[in-house]
Amino acid sequence: MSERSSARNDGGQSSPFSSRVWQASGLFLAVLVVMGVVVVLTTGDRSSSNDAAPGPDAVSSSPSASASAGEGGGCPELAASGSVPRTAPPAEWQLVRSAAVPVSKEAGPAVVEGDVARCYAHSPTGALFAAAQIGTRYLVADDWQTVVKEQTYGDGQQLLLEKRAEFEKSQPSVAPVPGELGQIAGFQYVTYTPDTAVLQVVTRFGSGVLQASTLTLRWHGGDWQLEIPAVSPPQRTVDDLSGYVPWGGV
Repeated sequence: MSERSSARNDGGQSSPFSSRVWQASGLFLAVLVVMGVVVVLTTGDRSSSNDAAPGPDAVSSSPSASASAGEGGGCPELAASGSVPRTAPPAEWQLVRSAAVPVSKEAGPAVVEGDVARCYAHSPTGALFAAAQIGTRYLVADDWQTVVKEQTYGDGQQLLLEKRAEFEKSQPSVAPVPGELGQIAGFQYVTYTPDTAVLQVVTRFGSGVLQASTLTLRWHGGDWQLEIPAVSPPQRTVDDLSGYVPWGGV
């Protein structure tokens, strides 16, 4: 996600809730790039900054949520755990532009073709890695349209494709540049079933601001897909990582 000095919150601090892509499209949705996760870009609102993070009791982890055996798309079998991680899952962190995204032999992505990183484990950890990768790539990748078409769903998907493509006709680039991006700092599972995962991801910006965003993924066609809703849930600023699992590559 990009942080812009032109956007200010009530405290007079630079707010990370601004982006050329989403302002131009009229969608106040965006991708939480640091970890590659989707997030809402709006004007800053600190009124909910101290809301409690969702507790682990809200998560339903089923034994049937074990790794996928490659239900579709030619994905190889990944032997990831079906349990919700309570500590930071091991990951190799790679840069997509200047955003750090996680890679794991157990959780995925098992296949990278151009700008599309796919084939994640059918597990809670697989959903987390998918959120990080897809969310980053559909914002910053050169071939962002393929990422959106193949790896996202939701009522806002087509509008995003149309409005961003229209905007890019007159703009050489709408993707954030190095220095504008925050980095993933932590996560919390809100709910999990083998069909749907809802996560909260915290991003840390260079100014020290921590921002929590809610992401939804579905298991469809043998892989995880990231939702682009017509109206995104609000982001909130948090004081620290209390209630979240610290996790990040930068």
